Amino acid sequence: MKITNIEVKYPTYKDDLKGWRPKLWQIITKISTDKKNIFGFGTGGGGNTSIELINGHLGNLIINEEINNKQDIIKVFEKLYEHSIPYGRGGIATMAISSLDLAIWDAFSKYYEIPIKNLLEKNSHKHHNIIETYATGNNVKKYSNLSIKNFKLSVRSSKDFEKDFENLSNLISNTRESIINTKKIMLDCYMTWDLDYAKNMSSRLKDFNIEWIEDICTPDIILDNKFYNKNLFQIQIAGGEHEFNHNNFKLMKNHNSYDIWQPDVTWCGGISALIKIISINSKKYKIILHRGGEPWGLPLIESGLVYNMAELHNPKTNNLELEQWNNKSINAINNGFLKTNNYLGFGSVPKKEIFE
Repeated sequence: MKITNIEVKYPTYKDDLKGWRPKLWQIITKISTDKKNIFGFGTGGGGNTSIELINGHLGNLIINEEINNKQDIIKVFEKLYEHSIPYGRGGIATMAISSLDLAIWDAFSKYYEIPIKNLLEKNSHKHHNIIETYATGNNVKKYSNLSIKNFKLSVRSSKDFEKDFENLSNLISNTRESIINTKKIMLDCYMTWDLDYAKNMSSRLKDFNIEWIEDICTPDIILDNKFYNKNLFQIQIAGGEHEFNHNNFKLMKNHNSYDIWQPDVTWCGGISALIKIISINSKKYKIILHRGGEPWGLPLIESGLVYNMAELHNPKTNNLELEQWNNKSINAINNGFLKTNNYLGFGSVPKKEIFE
């Protein structure tokens, strides 16, 4: 397979995007190949800034690249990472690389008619097409109507510990009481706690049957604090979605930072970076992908290389319709489990108007 052309778009999103997202959300990359009707599509963060990086530098590095096997794809990722070091080693540069890497995997799968899960793991006995799900967000009644039973609640610190504990304990209790078939509850703090706050709050919540607490504080605090250890807490600690350099996962492992690793395949360098992260992990910790229920995470889960659980971020339908994509990867969600279809690539193509 030869890469013959690269196009990149930043679509207009109707969904309400907050914080850093409106100008820096997910781009869509299209790779053309030497087979006329075989294209690869990928996505990654960074908005127009990522497009500048791809059009101004990264894309030119891989035009006319020959891809004959999955190791060639990984070599392309390594090349992109190396050439982006002067301005990258993470952040938006890695988001842009993610979009390119995913587009190559998508194209390669279609070109040779091999599902990505088979490229990742040849032994089909290790594959999954029934995947446990959880929904992220606080509209739990809506998610329950989609037959989802596990919920990750978004919580933030007001810096008033007692008030926060009261509100949080009420939120957890109300969720269990209003959704009687609730199984697992997780908490996402979005980096608004500090270590002492997290230690005290996990102690107070230890009898609330919380599966994990996520992003208790910034990754820099966790990686650079010699006094930090996940065993300080009474509840499992999860993180990793804001680690955009696969090498930092070596530090996470050495520092025993998290019980659960949560890389985002569209931000950390794509599937090629995830393969490196899986190798670093060496089955020591669970890897539960951030937004793993989206098309770009599902083949990794299906392959059995990461934990069989898929995050659905504020899902609206039980086949996970996406605003900018025709998503054919999911059959349906029933009784809390997602069933995948048979598909090549990521089973998704951008809406027709995006590349017209």
